[in-house]
Amino acid sequence: DELLKQVALRLKQTVRDEDIVARLGGDEFTVMLDDLPSAEDADLVGEKILQAMAMPFQLDRSELVVTASIGISIFPDDGDDASTLLKNADTAMYRAKQMGRNRFSSYNRMMSAEMPNNSR
Repeated sequence: DELLKQVALRLKQTVRDEDIVARLGGDEFTVMLDDLPSAEDADLVGEKILQAMAMPFQLDRSELVVTASIGISIFPDDGDDASTLLKNADTAMYRAKQMGRNRFSSYNRMMSAEMPNNSR
């Protein structure tokens, strides 16, 4: 629980005040970025989050290093409602995990065709 709290705090410190950080469940979080100038800016935020997560977390007297796999979907290109955007970001996250974890992947329509069973 303490690690999840620290991850949430670090995510909030990494993004803008107007962005939303929410825990979906387990060890999954979502970050909603509003009004980005370009889709490439989402990649920059993904890289920034990876760098923030690379720093060790302090738990009691131990240091813990975690990795993140990030899936990115962009409105309206990758979906025009929250459910579709989350599903497509989830698909992109699984692609990031397949590519070796500790990275981000941006959604593209080919992913849905290649990964039809990406549910947990």
